[in-house]
Amino acid sequence: MLRAIQDNLQAIYRIAAPDVRRFVIDEDQLRSVLGDPDRDAQEWVLVREGPDGVDVGVYVAAQALERLRPMSGPFEALDDAFDAFCVATEGVSHFMMLFERARRGEPVSMLELETQAEVDKFVFATLHHPERAQEWHSRIFQHARLAEGLSEDEITRYTEAGRLAGAFCAELCARPHTGAILDLLRSFWRDSGSQRMDRLRRLAA
Repeated sequence: MLRAIQDNLQAIYRIAAPDVRRFVIDEDQLRSVLGDPDRDAQEWVLVREGPDGVDVGVYVAAQALERLRPMSGPFEALDDAFDAFCVATEGVSHFMMLFERARRGEPVSMLELETQAEVDKFVFATLHHPERAQEWHSRIFQHARLAEGLSEDEITRYTEAGRLAGAFCAELCARPHTGAILDLLRSFWRDSGSQRMDRLRRLAA
């Protein structure tokens, strides 16, 4: 399922990245790095810089992967396992953006990562079910709830990511056809971090 989500996002943005499945870690590996995390998150992307480059690990909770396993593909998951689909898409999105910024030699902020993940959830769902765009927007940006146990900084970051992504996705909905949506998405993906954030803040103002 992770690879299917990645393939779809790569087609949307016309990009390529290594197979995310090569970087997946399980809960034991996660705890060997983090110890006992302060909160029981369902998704983590770990990054460690070393003398030989950057190590990346992608963790998606086993219960989310198990929920997705019987699905024929991510399209079925949109209706039958939406929460698990969102968890998996978030991990893939973070991985792809980290790889892209490393490829360019550019930094990326936590706020950018979280904002992009929210955009990717909406875009994936909407491009496959455009007649339900308002439903997806409502589910992702109005009715989603933050996990318990977040720090103040995390609450601020996730709330702001939702606000910025929601404004950008509303702009996508205003585009007249799929081609125009894809043009905006691909332009957005290729912007630098500062250009992206400027664009998002203008739309959300």
